[in-house]
Amino acid sequence: MSSVQQSREAGAFLEARRAVAPDVVSACAGWTAHEVTAHLVAGAVEVSGHLEPYLNGDPVPATRGFEEREAPFRAMSDAELLRRLELEEQRLRGLLGQVLAIDREAVIPWTGRTMPVAMFLPHLRSEFALHRWDITGDDAIGDELLAQPELTSHAVRVLGPMLLAAGVRRDPFPDQDLHVRLCSPGALDIRLSVESGCAELGFAEAESDEPGLDLDAAARLLVLWGRRPEHRTRVRSALAPAQLTRLHALLAGY
Repeated sequence: MSSVQQSREAGAFLEARRAVAPDVVSACAGWTAHEVTAHLVAGAVEVSGHLEPYLNGDPVPATRGFEEREAPFRAMSDAELLRRLELEEQRLRGLLGQVLAIDREAVIPWTGRTMPVAMFLPHLRSEFALHRWDITGDDAIGDELLAQPELTSHAVRVLGPMLLAAGVRRDPFPDQDLHVRLCSPGALDIRLSVESGCAELGFAEAESDEPGLDLDAAARLLVLWGRRPEHRTRVRSALAPAQLTRLHALLAGY
């Protein structure tokens, strides 16, 4: 049976979670480490619940909302929840491996749209890396995981509209155009633009004097997901106060 190897990100999250008490308040608003773990378990179960019928030639169900799928796992004891995370992560890797062994270009319905199955791999890696930071904060392991360019590419190229969706609704100046950059050494700039009320993230091939933030690669991914590194010196701004306020509003996560 084909299977996908456990990612470094998943292994690092599991190791960190065993050392972090369930009631530790995370960087996710309203969530403790236990709720963060429930979110990851529920996500794995939901993806598996789409892949199994796809493999069997059955209709793929509609994707359930976060509250419906997460509530049963939040109600579990923390020890049982951690066991389920290990089991469900392993089960999901097996299903992903089976689907991709049959068709590397496979696509399934997901959250009201379609999703290439291969895209779940960088997405799960991103979720484990990000949520590990949510419960541990800044550390060397997290910096290494979050700095990986493929996770930033996934955030910009695949998740861009979702990462901006909530922020657009909070934009304090929706009628004003905006062009700012998130710059990291040795990497293409990320350009956040708002034109005619439409916000977009993309990589900028050409250099520009557009203002923005200078930050390391790991900090940049955190900012894209609506987080802020604990060590403030990692992020430096050339933006006017109103622009910086607007950037934080737009990049508020989801």
